[in-house]
Amino acid sequence: MAAAPDILVVDDEAPIRMLWQRFLTRWGYAHTLAENGQQALDLLRTTPYQLIVTDLTMPVMSGQELIRIVRHEQPELEIIVTTGHGTIEVAVELMKAGVFDFITKPISFNHAELIIKKCLDQIRSRRENERLRQMNRDLEALNRVKEKFIAITNHELRTPVSVLSNVIEILAEELKGSELESLVRMMERSGRQLNEIVSQMHEISAAKSQRLDLHLTQFPVANVCNEVVEEFALTLQRRKHRVSVGVPEELLLTGDRAKFKKVVRELVQNAIKFTPDGGALAVSGQAAPDRCLKLEVRDTGIGIPKEHLDHIFDLFYEAGDTHHHHTSQDEFLGGGMGVGLAIVRDIVIAHGGELQVASEPGKGSTFTVIVPQSQQPS
Repeated sequence: MAAAPDILVVDDEAPIRMLWQRFLTRWGYAHTLAENGQQALDLLRTTPYQLIVTDLTMPVMSGQELIRIVRHEQPELEIIVTTGHGTIEVAVELMKAGVFDFITKPISFNHAELIIKKCLDQIRSRRENERLRQMNRDLEALNRVKEKFIAITNHELRTPVSVLSNVIEILAEELKGSELESLVRMMERSGRQLNEIVSQMHEISAAKSQRLDLHLTQFPVANVCNEVVEEFALTLQRRKHRVSVGVPEELLLTGDRAKFKKVVRELVQNAIKFTPDGGALAVSGQAAPDRCLKLEVRDTGIGIPKEHLDHIFDLFYEAGDTHHHHTSQDEFLGGGMGVGLAIVRDIVIAHGGELQVASEPGKGSTFTVIVPQSQQPS
């Protein structure tokens, strides 16, 4: 049996101490013996114990005095008392003094074992609860740091990135047809990627501070889906992906068109990245019960392992091995910042809806967006 928390037994009778030693050893508990309260107090001040089992009537220092001092100096230490006066009045007084329980004399060691086990179980439970509370405090602190980092990054990068984008645009126009045009175009593409990252950081910051404002209009959902597919036309052709859009022309949504388009774009882009060349993608929409819109983006990709499904909408989460990460917006298994699906979730929630995912490794994934067709933003 593994060593349990140290127990200090205090009793002035040598035969009783010998019995305690025999039974505690048999039960597998590490322990120390003391003859009186003063000897016990000296040990407590130099050695950490989890539990004291003490007699009350002893020379040099009584059990009552020991309990009083221990309660002042080590309030977390548990105490069990052995006494020959097992009355209700004694029990009440002991509990008031902060004693866990008492064992009557003559000692039944079967009963004593149960009380000690119960006490040690409570100590373990209390420590585990404190460990979990500390972990929770650490996670909350980390989350505050993360949100602060996002907010500061968003604020500090927006202006310089905007200036760079404008300067690159001017250079591209001025150097059109020159030998440097290809280099400027490369800078332009990188600038767009950087601008997209900053925009994502801004949306995350706004969502976390509950400032994700929606500009509501009524629009045909099919138009938005077709626009997104058209934006990826060259990528879909290069990757040899088959794509279909099945959304009724009359299906309307009252929401933020630009943000809803971002939802569709992120889901389609995600499907492209995690579907091998020659795969298939499908975007479909329909009116669902309770005046809701149901939009699905399906793919025949690699799918998502079950252990990752609960985390794919977490900020900065990537299901792939980050040691083999390569940044790309449309290459197979291309990585990103791990913020796209988190933004999708926040936009859907802001529209009063929900986001679902079903996936089977090796067979593909289906992302489902369900939002009220006409609602006030939450």
